[in-house]
Amino acid sequence: MTRRVSCPTLIGRDAELDRLDAALTQAQGGSSVLLFVAGDAGIGKSRLVATFIERARRRDALVFTGGCLDLAEGAAPYAPFVAALRPLADELTAEELAHVLGEAPRELGALLPELCGRPPARRDGAERGRLYELALGLFQRMAALRPAVLVLEDLHWIDPASADLLSLLGANLRRAGLLIVGTYRSDEVGRDHPLHGTVLELERSGHAERIELAGLSRDEVAAQVAGILGTRPATRQVGSLFDRSEGNAFFVEELVAAGPTTKELPASLREVLLTRVERLAPETRRVLRAVATIGRVSDEELIAAVTRLSPVELDDALHEAVAHRLLVVTGDGYDVRHALLREALHAELLPGERARLHVAVATALEKRGPSAELARHWHAAGDAARALSGFVGAAGAAQATYAWAVALAHYERALRLWPEVPDAESRAGMPHPELMRRAADAATAAGEVDRAARLAEEAMAEVDPATAPACAASLWTLMGRIRWVAGDMAGASAAYDKAIALLPAEESARERARVRGLQGHALMIQARYRESVASCREAIEAAAAVGARDIEGHARNTMGVSLGMLGEVTTGLSELAEALRSAKERDDAWEIGRAYVNYTDALLWAGDWARAAEVGMEGVSICRGLGYGRTTCLCAAGNTLAALIRLGRWSDADRLAGEVMDIEAPPWQRWGVTLAMAELQLRRGDGEGARRHLASLAETVDRTDGIDLASAYHACRARLAILDKDLSAARTHVRAGLDVIRGSEFTRIGPELCSAGILVEATVRGEAEPLLEECRELLAAMPATPEAEAYALQAEAEATRLGTPDPALWRSVTEVWERLGEAYRAAYCRFREAEAILAVRGPRDEAVEALRASWETIGALGAGGVGQNVEDLARRARLDLVPAEESVPGLTAREAEVLTLLSSGRTNRQIAETLFISERTVGVHVSRILRKLGVPNRGAAAHLFRASG
Repeated sequence: MTRRVSCPTLIGRDAELDRLDAALTQAQGGSSVLLFVAGDAGIGKSRLVATFIERARRRDALVFTGGCLDLAEGAAPYAPFVAALRPLADELTAEELAHVLGEAPRELGALLPELCGRPPARRDGAERGRLYELALGLFQRMAALRPAVLVLEDLHWIDPASADLLSLLGANLRRAGLLIVGTYRSDEVGRDHPLHGTVLELERSGHAERIELAGLSRDEVAAQVAGILGTRPATRQVGSLFDRSEGNAFFVEELVAAGPTTKELPASLREVLLTRVERLAPETRRVLRAVATIGRVSDEELIAAVTRLSPVELDDALHEAVAHRLLVVTGDGYDVRHALLREALHAELLPGERARLHVAVATALEKRGPSAELARHWHAAGDAARALSGFVGAAGAAQATYAWAVALAHYERALRLWPEVPDAESRAGMPHPELMRRAADAATAAGEVDRAARLAEEAMAEVDPATAPACAASLWTLMGRIRWVAGDMAGASAAYDKAIALLPAEESARERARVRGLQGHALMIQARYRESVASCREAIEAAAAVGARDIEGHARNTMGVSLGMLGEVTTGLSELAEALRSAKERDDAWEIGRAYVNYTDALLWAGDWARAAEVGMEGVSICRGLGYGRTTCLCAAGNTLAALIRLGRWSDADRLAGEVMDIEAPPWQRWGVTLAMAELQLRRGDGEGARRHLASLAETVDRTDGIDLASAYHACRARLAILDKDLSAARTHVRAGLDVIRGSEFTRIGPELCSAGILVEATVRGEAEPLLEECRELLAAMPATPEAEAYALQAEAEATRLGTPDPALWRSVTEVWERLGEAYRAAYCRFREAEAILAVRGPRDEAVEALRASWETIGALGAGGVGQNVEDLARRARLDLVPAEESVPGLTAREAEVLTLLSSGRTNRQIAETLFISERTVGVHVSRILRKLGVPNRGAAAHLFRASG
């Protein structure tokens, strides 16, 4: 009979367990929580979490557990998530499982290979983002069934792909009812460890908490030993164990298990651990060493192949190791009970013995196909040739699951081994430049553009374009993509030109079409629309000739934008509609999202805002379902918000913004949403709200060469400065915006900037003619679009304020805005029309009519900024905004004005400031209103007024 080596109860972790229980309560309430449990090896992290898991299951929570693998020379991407989600089908009914997997189950093959199979091969690095978005949806739907707990152990060994996914889950799963618990050794996570920054950032942003486990106290060690021995230990024994273990729970257990005569110090714990191993049968020791060499993925078939024990001998050895608590059962396999014991067993092996064990493991694993584990074992065995082949295979497998950083690490290991292998090209299955090209491709997708460029340049140095033009062209194509990812669109275009020049036309029709399409995209982003159309047309023709519908669809998508920008709106919209239809037919998720973004953008420029809002809302929903919540979904949302705001559907814009604003994404991915929300706050007269949105974009504008972003940003900043009455700053931003678009083909925002600039000049009695002339030149040179023409006409009307205001011109601008459905701009122009009528001493009844129309629209929208201007003008001109016949019966015109303002929630002081009367006078008016209406308070009066229509 073996003696117990563990205490049956958890000692000294009540506070930590309470925090975990509270986190589960939060999850049961619909909030998501991410907790990190950190501490030294052996301190009790796993025991704490295991105890909590038992309690969570008693509370009817779904619990999924997985751990990271200690693969010193390579990591299996998403290993902890794959392990955790493996029993998903056992935990859920068939209907629940289908619901949780969502509409794109095959795309989740990287996380659920046994359920979903291998994910489809993709060419674009954005597919990793899609996988992460689909994973978000999976966990959200899973937690919606009932509260879920995801436990990820040994995060100090986490692979880069899993780290990125964990960070995304922690930052985005706020209202999903999911509790994530991650454990890691704090002594192995220094400042240069990738997990260190992840934990700090999640803590800093409030998305995670950390529980740091300290050693047990002397009394807690005494309680632990009593639980192990079943009797109260002697005081001297407790003191010795506490001093030697320093409160480390695992050390205490091992020292007790080693016996009272063991004198080794904690610094020599390896010998303490191995003392227990040496007491076992030789076959059991062989099994333990094999499992320590294999790692956490040890199953009986693999252990048998490595140890060469008979089934009976293996069963006996496994039983003895488990009974002595040196091995633990993990699902279908076995693992050494503690990482420290695994390290001690492996370190005890002689060099030749260690190499032979790794060869045996690798030989057995070879039958299961390429993997990171296989490559690691060949490398540990000293077989560089097979390790090279293994790392190349592992890199390919990692790329297939969009784990680009992992793939890059494997490729770079293979490149380091290349000089050691005489037949390296045969072992790798490709020449050295091709291996570097693949490594550069993985680096590009991982965002490591400097490393990618360096690898691509080194590969180019080994390729002679004269003898291998196709290979050289593929490297230039890759360099174009690297430059594109880095934001250097001009560099990307130049690289694509070199690739085209090298490609033999008769041999590479498909590749020429692909590169032309990529080139057209880069040119479009640079606002070089004519060149973009030419490149796309060549791509479409070449792609159609070889039946490359994916390339043709991508090029049509790009060309539709460029055509619209050149004024061929109908043709451009037709191309975009065809691109969207084709992408849906091919089930090309990335192109579907991109088509929705470009289609809504083109509809905005065409002035069809209602259609833009309709298509945009559809696109946002579909993009999120396809798993593009951080890229195309945000871009489509930005365009949709712009349409809703123009249409005066501000409450719909608020709802949409609420759905997408908590999506974690860098500023450059969400600039459309940010600018739209800044615009909405400006229209409401909320300068501070607009300023907060714009502040998050300032750095992005400085770093990008995106003309559309920079010009729109300066236009918005100019309007903010006008609202703040900082007219000098407004002038600066108008000029900066015009400087950005000068010389480019993206000029449509020019009239809007000129209109804002002339408004400033009219306010300060400055000089409007230069801006007016620039506006006319821009309008003459650019393709006709309804919005640009409306702003140009408004600029003409603004300029008349410096001489003789023209009410008829303002009326014409109003009519243009009303035809477009732009109620806010129409209300502003109605206000200016009334102002112009009064300035030229026109009919006061016409001024009143225009001002009341403006006031009514502004009130319906909640447009505070223009509303203040209307009230000021009405007060100065002594015009009644509320018609006498529409006043509440029995009230005077002034009392009706007070009631109107009171019903909008204004205080007596605010009403007094608006009407330029004293606060005391307002109080008198309010008292009379309450008496005449027969109501007890202001709220009742406001309700009665609103109910009267």
